[in-house]
Amino acid sequence: MDNTAKVSASKTKTSKVPSRTRAMVLVCLYTLTILAVIYTAYLAQNLILLLLVAGLVSLLLSPGVKALERLFVPRALGATFLLACLVIPSTYLLVQLQEPVTKWAKMLPELSGHVTQQIDALNQAMEATTSKAVAEAQSNSSWFSWFDNEPIPAQETKNDSDVIETQLKQSIFTFVGELMVSAPLVLVQLVTTLILILFTLVYCPKLFRHYVKLFVTDDRQNKAYEFALHAQKQLSRYILTVSFINSCLAILAIALFSFLGLEDAILLGLIVGFVNFIPFVGPSFALVLISIAGFVQWGPNVNVAFALGGVLLLNILESQFITPLVLAKNMRINPFLIIIWLLITGWLWGLIGILIAVPLIVCIKLVLSQFERTSNWVTFLST
Repeated sequence: MDNTAKVSASKTKTSKVPSRTRAMVLVCLYTLTILAVIYTAYLAQNLILLLLVAGLVSLLLSPGVKALERLFVPRALGATFLLACLVIPSTYLLVQLQEPVTKWAKMLPELSGHVTQQIDALNQAMEATTSKAVAEAQSNSSWFSWFDNEPIPAQETKNDSDVIETQLKQSIFTFVGELMVSAPLVLVQLVTTLILILFTLVYCPKLFRHYVKLFVTDDRQNKAYEFALHAQKQLSRYILTVSFINSCLAILAIALFSFLGLEDAILLGLIVGFVNFIPFVGPSFALVLISIAGFVQWGPNVNVAFALGGVLLLNILESQFITPLVLAKNMRINPFLIIIWLLITGWLWGLIGILIAVPLIVCIKLVLSQFERTSNWVTFLST
């Protein structure tokens, strides 16, 4: 009996060793895969952002292209028409916003200089109060302090406003220089994105059908078509709904600012709607920007409170009532995971990555929900 027990114990030990080794190998493979994905996403950020933006805009326009196709409008003509309806108003708005953007760009050094002056005045007052308190403490620290004839050296106050202003001007000149250098590249990327969107809308459905016929077995072709149709409907619905809600938010903000008489109401309202694609951080940035614009125009006036309160009320109505009511539950993501995802995409792809972060993770969740093997991940994302 003892020999059989030893043999069984040795077998269990030998069976545990490969399982542990296999688990360690899997952990290493997963880690290397994640690092490879992050490395590729960082190095190929221009190409990946171009494909992601083109894909999201294509999902936004695909329902309209299908509707026009049902009305016997050719797919290429319908896609060109809808893309023109998106590009022409956007270009017009950019031209109209050139003047207020230039005005705020010129006003930025003055605001920064005023802020630095206020900070310097506050620092000088604090230093004067501190030096006075130190002098009183030194005079009262010793009972024989009246024998001391050594004067207390006055603290040297350094005025750093000139240094800060010079650094600010240098940073502005550097930003303008980088913008002039990168402008042709941005124009080329924009044209490339528009061409890619057009070709995606026109040729991707036909290409997908050919792929299914050539590479998918006959018994799975119907499932592939159903999967693609359902995923496209869900993604298009989400992107279209979020874009419509943010557009309505921008229009209401413009109406509010125009009613209050706030200058550059169109620019500020569009910023309110645009940054609303960034949850939590975007509305906070909009409130700070509106408070600065209000104080510049009115000073400490009640209109500033009205503007901030109106935008805050619109954001609360949108985030707590309208968006949860319109969107389905399967499109909601845990707020903590959204913050982590914003940090990752912002580190990888900058401002554009932050803007497309939430639509991207919702698209990933909707795709994962189509497979049974990834149902646990879907539950984890929406916990």
